[in-house]
Amino acid sequence: MIEQNHQIKTERCILRHVSKEDIPQVFDATRVKGFNDGMVWDPPANPQELLQPFKDNCEAWRTGTAYVFTIETHDGAFIGRISIRSTKSKGLWSLGFWTHPRFQGMGYMSESVRGILEFGFNRLSAKEIEACHASWNVASQRVLEKCGFTWREHIEQGFKKKGDWVAEDRLSIKR
Repeated sequence: MIEQNHQIKTERCILRHVSKEDIPQVFDATRVKGFNDGMVWDPPANPQELLQPFKDNCEAWRTGTAYVFTIETHDGAFIGRISIRSTKSKGLWSLGFWTHPRFQGMGYMSESVRGILEFGFNRLSAKEIEACHASWNVASQRVLEKCGFTWREHIEQGFKKKGDWVAEDRLSIKR
C-alpha cells in the first residue's frame, strides 16, 4: 500500500498524488490543438468531465492497481501527468505520461520517468516496465530511449481514435 501523500522528488520536479485542484491545468492542456491526438482519451468538453477520471485515479491508487502522479516544479508550476499501472502479467507494469505543451522539450518528462522507474522497480517490485506511444510521436520515443527503454514491437492497430486505428510502438525496460 502506497500512501496518498507519497511523493517522488527529482532534481527539478515533485511527483505527487493527483488532486481536484489540477483539473483546470489538465483542461488547459487539452485545449491545445493536437494535444490529445496520440492519447487513448479524447479532450473533455468541459472541466467537469475530468472529475470522473480524477475519482477513478484515486480509486486505482487506493486499490494498488495504478499510481497516477501530477508532475510539478518545486515552486508549484504544473508540468503534466505520469502513471504506472499494473498489467495482467505478474511483474509487468505499464507507464504513461504527458506534458503540458508549454513545458515540452525542457527535459522535465525524462527526469520524471527516471523517478517513476525507481519507484516501479524499488517500491512496486516491477520486473519490467513497458510503455506504448503513437508511432509518429518521436518526442515520447526519445524520452523513453533516454531513460533506457528499448524497442519491443510495432502494433499496427494500437488504439482507435475518431474511428481510425493509430499505430503504436511498444518499448520496455527490465529491472
